[in-house]
Amino acid sequence: MFVASFFSTSERLTLTRFRLRFLLQEIDLPQGDTLIGRSASCQVTLDDPLVSREHACIRIAGASAMVQDLRSRNGVQLGGQLITRSAPLSSGDRIRIGTQELVFLELPASAEHSSPGTTRNTGFMCHCAGCARAYPDELVACPACGSKERLEEDTLTGAGQRDWGIELAAQAVNRARVAGTGDLERVLAHARLGLEQRLAEGRAVDRALIDNVAMAAAEIAVKRSEAGWGRWALSVYASLSWVPPAALSQALLQLPKGERMLLAPAVQRCRESAGSRQTDEDRASLDALLRLLESAES
Repeated sequence: MFVASFFSTSERLTLTRFRLRFLLQEIDLPQGDTLIGRSASCQVTLDDPLVSREHACIRIAGASAMVQDLRSRNGVQLGGQLITRSAPLSSGDRIRIGTQELVFLELPASAEHSSPGTTRNTGFMCHCAGCARAYPDELVACPACGSKERLEEDTLTGAGQRDWGIELAAQAVNRARVAGTGDLERVLAHARLGLEQRLAEGRAVDRALIDNVAMAAAEIAVKRSEAGWGRWALSVYASLSWVPPAALSQALLQLPKGERMLLAPAVQRCRESAGSRQTDEDRASLDALLRLLESAES
């Protein structure tokens, strides 16, 4: 519900204006309520399995603003702390909803006006040299670690650029694994989309991130007694010419023999793409792959 009509034109022009920064966009926040959630009916829609259909609300009333948790399943974090029900907002506050991070901004009333609900591209983001997190350029120091040093633009481009969306999704996968909830497959599917896009673009991916996601895929495969997720995990390693960790092959050995047979082509691709330069750990992992292959073919 919007309450902008309760103010006269002259009063609206003198009101402080607010925006929500998400990735490289800024979203104007009008007077009244702005719903955030997974549902297409929300003013701000987040495609994230950890986000409820109507997850949170940002309420603007005159020159004040607050964020409210709409009884979501995973809660709302403000500055790294879960809010109990609602909390006031100040410029530069970071709001975490699911794996997504949004920045609340307060603008002078004289700033260029945009129509309510519109978005625009913005370049006013920088990256901390201490923790590499993105934060608003207008802040003096990183709100996460306090560092005032910033990464230069050329260190943020090319194959070495970190993809925080994927890293956050991988963290969500790990949390779901530890919690043992039924959400693991849904969360993993979200991480898979980001990984496949990054791999298709030929960009680098952290090995630890791949190992974590692959082990989650193996757990799901074993739980469902189906090879699908295991085959996908092996195919990722093959596409990178990496040897899967021995733990992955050992986990997949728990699949029924018929399902292990379906893994054979992916196992063969992993072995063929491994190359000749191998560490002791790689050789141990290749031995585990061979045992997995032999168990399927025997």
